[in-house]
Amino acid sequence: MFAVWRKVRYEDSLIFVFLPASSNQIKPAIAASSGVRGRLLSRLAVFFVVLAGAAQLHAVTVTNFTPQFGSVGDIVTIQGSGFSPGTLVVRFNGTQDTSAAATGPGTISAKVPPGGTSGPISVQVNGGTPASTIQDFTVIGAGPYITGFSPPTGAAGDVITITGAHFSAATNAYFSGRAGTAFHVGTDNSISVTAPAGVVSGPISVRAPLGTNTATTNFFVPPVITGFSPANGRSGTNVIITGTNFLNAIDVKFGSVLATSFLVLSNGAISATVPAGALTGVVRVDAPAGSFTTTSNFVIRPVISGFSPAFGAPGTSVTISGANLAGVTSVQFNGVAASFSGASFGSVVAVVPPTATSGPISVTTPDGTATSATNFYLPAGITSFTPNNSAPGSFVRINGVNFTNATAVSFNGVAAAGFFVTNNTTIGAIVPFGVSTGPISVTTPAGTAVSTGLFYSPPGIIVFTPTHGLPGTNVTLTGTNFVGATSVLFNGLPATFFVTNNTTIGAFVPVGAQTGPITVIAPAGTNTTSVNFVLDYTSDLVVTITNSFDPVLVGTNFVYTIKVVNNGPYSAPNVQVFDTLPTNLLLRAATTTQGTLLTNLTPLQVSLGPLGIGSTATITFTVTALSAGTITNTASATSDYGDPTPANATASVVNTILPLPLLSIRKLGVDQLRISWPVLLTNYTLQYISTLSTNSFWSNVTTTPSIIGSERLVLETNNTPARFYRLKP
Repeated sequence: MFAVWRKVRYEDSLIFVFLPASSNQIKPAIAASSGVRGRLLSRLAVFFVVLAGAAQLHAVTVTNFTPQFGSVGDIVTIQGSGFSPGTLVVRFNGTQDTSAAATGPGTISAKVPPGGTSGPISVQVNGGTPASTIQDFTVIGAGPYITGFSPPTGAAGDVITITGAHFSAATNAYFSGRAGTAFHVGTDNSISVTAPAGVVSGPISVRAPLGTNTATTNFFVPPVITGFSPANGRSGTNVIITGTNFLNAIDVKFGSVLATSFLVLSNGAISATVPAGALTGVVRVDAPAGSFTTTSNFVIRPVISGFSPAFGAPGTSVTISGANLAGVTSVQFNGVAASFSGASFGSVVAVVPPTATSGPISVTTPDGTATSATNFYLPAGITSFTPNNSAPGSFVRINGVNFTNATAVSFNGVAAAGFFVTNNTTIGAIVPFGVSTGPISVTTPAGTAVSTGLFYSPPGIIVFTPTHGLPGTNVTLTGTNFVGATSVLFNGLPATFFVTNNTTIGAFVPVGAQTGPITVIAPAGTNTTSVNFVLDYTSDLVVTITNSFDPVLVGTNFVYTIKVVNNGPYSAPNVQVFDTLPTNLLLRAATTTQGTLLTNLTPLQVSLGPLGIGSTATITFTVTALSAGTITNTASATSDYGDPTPANATASVVNTILPLPLLSIRKLGVDQLRISWPVLLTNYTLQYISTLSTNSFWSNVTTTPSIIGSERLVLETNNTPARFYRLKP
């Protein structure tokens, strides 16, 4: 059993080999200097030593221990192998017993150490790998401890033997908290007790001054069923069974068919699911202590698992599949009775009645009524909707039949922005954006229903052609939602029109129409063009302007007379006359033979209103000349109609404003006079006279005046008799 190390010198390396006393295999341990390990490993095949056998000889195993439980200080005998010789360490769930000692190669005597807890016992020899028990050792207290009882089932009055430990001071045993009778302590490890009246399935416990201990398993009493609810159902129905002693129930049966799913809720209740294939019959519970069968039946109601076809019109034959359908007394389609035939356990054939509506199918038998989980659908129909026009985002109520489980609502092919089925006859839908005038459709599992009436959207005019013309012109309007249009107006005047389709209208320009927008009125609203249709009416307006006299001295008043004549061929509407007076004129007064004067504007404006064919309007402006110069006054006239000769609708007149005829006479030197007057007075002559008398005559100064700047200038010698000068026009 003892092993030794041997050292061997090989070339420049030192080799250590571990040699157990008994071996049939060789395993080298090598310590080599650097640089030679790879070469040594290839040359040491001869130095193999058997270690496997030695490892097996020194392995520690634990096979058993007795007893399986105990208190601190109790002796525990451990069986196994490899326990000696060597240093021995025994632990109870990690807590070491320092008193443990091997009594032989395969036996250890140990005590439950203080602080030890329930768990595996481990044994370690010579610091090697510990070996642990597969089964846990249970550390108990000083009070009673139950390891079992017999028999495991029984009833009131049965004598039960309880085994365990620390029973000497026990005072009584209890069955689910109910005290037993005829309690007797036989030994420290055995008690006999009689099950009390009213005993129920549950744990047994033993009470002593040092504590109470409860068995880990239940004592079972035969089950009793006192009721179940509901009293009827079908496969899949959850049934609550009430009674006593249901703990650890083995199975539940409905008739002769085992429930595939049940749950013991408590000692007095079980939840069980009615299995497929179950028929009307008694309920039975099997438990560890026996069985109990009810005297009343659980009624299995009929079941509908499906039907075919899933939709159809009145008169369609529908095969209804399910279970427990034999003895059918009634078939209904959403509450409407139908004729039927061929009833059997698994099916019945019914004919859709004339007044049926979409909804579930129900079948009635003596055991109850079954209603289909899904609906049978009849073709939908739209009878009305309100309003018949509204803006996107608003709600529309659709009335009809067989709307249940509708899958889509469309407005002229555009899906509703949302909808909800209120009931089988009513749908609320939200008008989508981009909707156009057209029918509403509702899609259900049985097909699509389309309204006969139209939902209208507001009209929109995109373009019209031609853009101008005279009464009688055929104008084509292109846009949207024209179907149902009630009126087309040219600047408010109704026109004859025809709707070609939802995007096109043809209209004739009415007699008397004036230039202005085109309007389309439809059920959902009104739309007016942003540009005008122009009527090709023409009016030849002729303007003339004259002044009362010319030239005019500064400070003098004179009158402009403006005349406007309409030469046709149409009366001119809304005639406007404009006159921008020269800035050196001051307006004193204004008159017009018709219309309104607006003299606070620049230019001056006269709104004459309509001017008939051949009619004339006259306007006068009285003005005062403020400064000298040549001025031009221009007047023009317009109307709402075109002017075939616009040149004659504007006229001008030229005026000469002369300065006042004043002479300037100044003395130059001793004998000269400087005589000057405004250069603009071209039609004035300088005259002189020596004596101012009635019969005196003025003479022209013959000296040709010179022009200097803005003056005409004459120099006279001051050596003659006295003279008087004047300017004569």
